[in-house]
Amino acid sequence: METITGKTSQAIQDETLLIRRILDGHTELFRQLAGRYAGQVLRMVASLIPSQEEAEEVTQDALLEAFQSLARFDARQASFQTWLMRIAYYTALKHYRQHHKTITVVEVEQQRLDTFPDDETDALLDDTDRVELMERAIEKLKPDDQMLLNLYYFDNRPMREIACITEREESYLHSRLQWIRKRLAITIKSLESEES
Repeated sequence: METITGKTSQAIQDETLLIRRILDGHTELFRQLAGRYAGQVLRMVASLIPSQEEAEEVTQDALLEAFQSLARFDARQASFQTWLMRIAYYTALKHYRQHHKTITVVEVEQQRLDTFPDDETDALLDDTDRVELMERAIEKLKPDDQMLLNLYYFDNRPMREIACITEREESYLHSRLQWIRKRLAITIKSLESEES
């Protein structure tokens, strides 16, 4: 039987045993455990923090936080991988807010979001000729919205896992993603009109 993270129950049991050994004093084993997910953590952090050196530093901060908090890990609430990704998510957001300039968020009136056609949103976001505009539009999103896009569209994580990582309800995340897609489409149109 596989879980939402694609692991077999045997793999989960092995991981649980490894965590117990770490908590029993074999702290050197944490490197092995964290090494399984360090690449995923770095990718998620780097989606928000583009400097490789800085992203690596934040990844190390997240892994250290996980090590120091390991006794509070509860396998009944989330897999270790999801728990670690939650720590990395909040570590990256905290770092970004403390060390990066404020994003110039494009304000969009709620009425425009509500009335912007879904088919136009899809057409704008699926157009490969607008990749550069899409990247610029994503940079104008709030950091947590950027990370939500990354988790769902680029990491292909199930919504249930994203809800656990972000500590949000799935229904909220679904509607938030729809809102973000429309906001991106409107921003792309705005950027296009500025350039013409």
